[in-house]
Amino acid sequence: MSQLSAWDHPEPLALATAPLPEYGTGSLADLLPTLAAGMGVPGMTAGITELAPVDRACVFLVDGLGWEQLRAHPGEAPFLNSLLGSSRGGTGRPLTAGYPATTAASLASVGTGLPPGAHGLPGYTVRDPATGALMNQLRWQPYTDPRRWQPYPTVFQLAHDAGVHAAQVSSPTFQHTPLTKVALSGGSFHGRLSGEERMDLAAAQLAAGDRSLVYTYYAELDGAGHRYGVASDTWRG
Repeated sequence: MSQLSAWDHPEPLALATAPLPEYGTGSLADLLPTLAAGMGVPGMTAGITELAPVDRACVFLVDGLGWEQLRAHPGEAPFLNSLLGSSRGGTGRPLTAGYPATTAASLASVGTGLPPGAHGLPGYTVRDPATGALMNQLRWQPYTDPRRWQPYPTVFQLAHDAGVHAAQVSSPTFQHTPLTKVALSGGSFHGRLSGEERMDLAAAQLAAGDRSLVYTYYAELDGAGHRYGVASDTWRG
């Protein structure tokens, strides 16, 4: 299995040009609130002004695949790469991840519409102030009450309460996890194993309401990157 050594020792980002989270106007945390605001959900703000309101929206989140990875590997994802120029309402600009850009913090920002410092899941491993123990916020070990960390309603919950058809389509493995409960719950959850099944079901859920907010999640690429390395043959495949 081949590996690309260029990814083994990446150049550090220059502080003067390092990308900063565009909280409030163009971050992952602003995506679902912007879509929900366009569907008339009370209390939601359309922070990403470049996105026009729509009645139905499907957010397809591929964990571990961002703007820079698509630009660096156009041959592996030609269709997605072809969309970069029309992204963010035709501006050709990306949304920014929050900080830290780890899975637990990012997914909680997506689902709640809040930055990590507000929703209470600020990293992969954090110190529990009640016990002093280190807690893994992705695997939720050792277990603590999830609502103690993240008490806010999700965008899906608010959309569902406003009459929007809200649905999550993901691996069945994630249905009952504490992270899903506090960050991505609301509406209905549909577990499917393969990516093809998720896409088919997401399309069906999108058509299920006059107003629909559907989220589908693909974790396998991130898992391949962690296990075999970004740009490995397995990751590329």
